[in-house]
Amino acid sequence: MNATAWTRLFIPPLLVLLLASAPAGAAELGLDPRLLPGGEADLPALQQELRRLAAGRTAPTLVPAPPGGGARLPGLARLETPALLTATVPFALEPLEGASRVLLIGPPGVVGPASESLAAEADARGIALVPLTVEPSRLPTVAELGEADVALLLALPEHDAPAQRRLLNKLAAAGVPGVALTDARQVERGALLSSPGALDREAWLRRLALRLDDTAAGRTPEPLESRPALDRAWLNLDTAARLDWSPSFTLLSQARLLGEAGSPDDKRLELGQAVALALADNLGLSASRQAVEVDAHERDLAASRYRPSLYLEATGRMIDETRARAALGQEPEHRVTGGVVLEQLLFSEPALAAIAVAGSRDRARRAELEVESLDLALEVAREFLDLLRLEASREVLEADLELARAQRDQAVRDEQAGAVGRGEVARFEAELTQARERLEQAVADRERLAIALNRRLGREPDASLLPVEPDLGRREWLGGDPRFDAALATPASLAAWQQRLVERALRDSAELAALGELRRAAERELSSRRRAFWVPEVGLEARYISEFSRSGAGERAPWESSHPTVQAGAAALEGAGVALPETGRDEWSVGLSARLPLYAGGRRSIERDRSAGRLEQVALEDAEARLGLEARLRAASVELAAAWRRIALRDEALGHAEEALALAEAGWREGALPQVALLDARTSARQAGLAAAEARWQALQALVHLQRALGVTPGPMVAEARDRLLDGVNVAANSGESR
Repeated sequence: MNATAWTRLFIPPLLVLLLASAPAGAAELGLDPRLLPGGEADLPALQQELRRLAAGRTAPTLVPAPPGGGARLPGLARLETPALLTATVPFALEPLEGASRVLLIGPPGVVGPASESLAAEADARGIALVPLTVEPSRLPTVAELGEADVALLLALPEHDAPAQRRLLNKLAAAGVPGVALTDARQVERGALLSSPGALDREAWLRRLALRLDDTAAGRTPEPLESRPALDRAWLNLDTAARLDWSPSFTLLSQARLLGEAGSPDDKRLELGQAVALALADNLGLSASRQAVEVDAHERDLAASRYRPSLYLEATGRMIDETRARAALGQEPEHRVTGGVVLEQLLFSEPALAAIAVAGSRDRARRAELEVESLDLALEVAREFLDLLRLEASREVLEADLELARAQRDQAVRDEQAGAVGRGEVARFEAELTQARERLEQAVADRERLAIALNRRLGREPDASLLPVEPDLGRREWLGGDPRFDAALATPASLAAWQQRLVERALRDSAELAALGELRRAAERELSSRRRAFWVPEVGLEARYISEFSRSGAGERAPWESSHPTVQAGAAALEGAGVALPETGRDEWSVGLSARLPLYAGGRRSIERDRSAGRLEQVALEDAEARLGLEARLRAASVELAAAWRRIALRDEALGHAEEALALAEAGWREGALPQVALLDARTSARQAGLAAAEARWQALQALVHLQRALGVTPGPMVAEARDRLLDGVNVAANSGESR
């Protein structure tokens, strides 16, 4: 058959198939929008996923279906299943701590079943769970909000983004924090927090697209057995500030921060926001956090020794006639057996020690992660304050440059008038050049530090960074707190305050907690190494063996031989009461075993000595850490007290220096003072201005170091953090004394 014949044979059927498949591929596919977190607003994104899966084919067109209609996907009866709601563990989230009345807000037909799913857990925690149905055209009334402490938010597919913002603004205005259980995008629209198990919208749309593509192609879609969840919670800092709610250090370090921390580059940044942003998105911290989770499997590995071991075994045995004759008492035999063996460890000192050591080391690694987070917060706070110090220095140097330029211009005019010589003008020119150099160096230092700080904050290196200067007069920076004034009133009160700080730091330090866990691990390991010389391992073994095949002369016991003499002897023994066992196909046994090594090449002694050395090392590290912590804390408190007093003194010195400069400049212009006196006065004024700007940052630097030593996140302090810092300060005893 030639090529033309082949073409005529196959082209018409292909055209028929293509024409028949085109309308099917372009058919519409209905889907209930209530199955999408964003309702109809998510249909375009789902349509895009279908086009991507089509890979050149014509993708079906998605259209909204009436409630309960559209494509039927196995495992998808509603968006929020009881398993999804209970997996979010909503009542364990921070905003619900101490809550007694919680609203459950959602669309009609969904709130009721969701309330039933969460009722048991709410009752167990003593929480009154109140379901509240909302619609896009109606907001909750004040009476419906009532005395609610928190509102749990289900997905609102019938509410568009503006409608959700109106609802969430209503909740925030009533002082009710909103916690999103399913749709984390509600946090972007004004909710306070999302559950760590909230639905991953992008992954959910991809899974739906795969099932819808199968449905459109006539294939049976796989059931939706699980719902993809986000890896961490979302937190809106704007809403937190509006509700006057302070998230914990742990939540700040683990959540994805929105609002102020996610501000655009041209928005001014406060110290607390910078610290929170660094803790949330720092790659180094994320890597350390993942390392802790990976190392946590060591506990499971250590505990696995106390779980039973079950395995199969098979044995083949063959004795031919030649080897049977060479051996004494052997017969030719072919035998294949298989068995099942169950082993259970009953007691093992090394296994018990490994479990305890793994648990202590896991707790130590988690404490070290907290230490690393505090160190990162301290570095960010230090660089932030250094940036502010350089900004203040730049302002002082700019003013000094303008003054130097004005004095140079005045000297030039006097030279032209014949009042001064060229040497005096040259001296002003040199001063102007030096002032410009000092300003350029300050600007360069500021830009370099901004690049480093942007890197810690996870921003572009060249992003604009506009830090907000902390107000030392506010109580969050200890300004106006009578307890702080009382602590600095006298040397005795300062010493007593330092002693209380040291006691609290030694009790609550994360570094010492980590070293304590390592020390307990080393002690347990050493005791296990010592007991290894005389404590055996005890185990249980159950074994069942079955013969698959057996042949040869040796397949029977000697007394089972068919020889008449052997049978007569066996009968006589059985008649005398001696039972002779028969050769069986199955065997089983159960037994206990105890194992105590006598000599292992000296390994046990070496391990004991190494454990003793490791324990001594940890003890020395603990002693050194305690001394270092106390020294850092006392030094930071002394520097804070001194810097706090220096602020007023340096402001006063700056006022006197500026007054002296004004008098010197007037005297120089009148010819009463030489040029050297004017330059000295300007130098003194510049140094006084730099010192006055430096005093504020020295106090703040000392404060953030003190906070770090106490385990408090460096930055502005809420009432709880101030109480921890000033605990035990007696205001009444020092109220009549001056600082």
